[in-house]
Amino acid sequence: MKMVLCGLPSVRLCPHIIGVKEGRRMILKYNIEVENEAISRRLKNLVNQVYKLLPIREEGDDWEKPLQTVMEELAGIQRLMNCGYPDIFFPLLSKLEGLYSLVEKEDFSCYRRTIFECLGLLNTLREEICPLKR
Repeated sequence: MKMVLCGLPSVRLCPHIIGVKEGRRMILKYNIEVENEAISRRLKNLVNQVYKLLPIREEGDDWEKPLQTVMEELAGIQRLMNCGYPDIFFPLLSKLEGLYSLVEKEDFSCYRRTIFECLGLLNTLREEICPLKR
């Protein structure tokens, strides 16, 4: 089955993604039609939320609730897309989940490194889903 995603013709995708109209929209689960720009903006917002986990933790505030919110939204996005991107979502969610084990003060450098790895994965996901101008 040939599909079109974000304006790229003849891309073989998961059969659950129905397609894109005029290279600007994606049909998701439940027959929801979403502008690629909206997906890109949402993922950019998640990038910002993940980045904000650094100062929240440094200031001694509750960083676990915002982290849980990010993870829930990413899991929801993956379900709506209904095809995975497992090479991105699995390590991304695994790394975010792993942050819960880095609670000691001396763990902060590993926490910080993991946050930046997650930011890289999120930006890769944005580019995979919507390789349009930003």
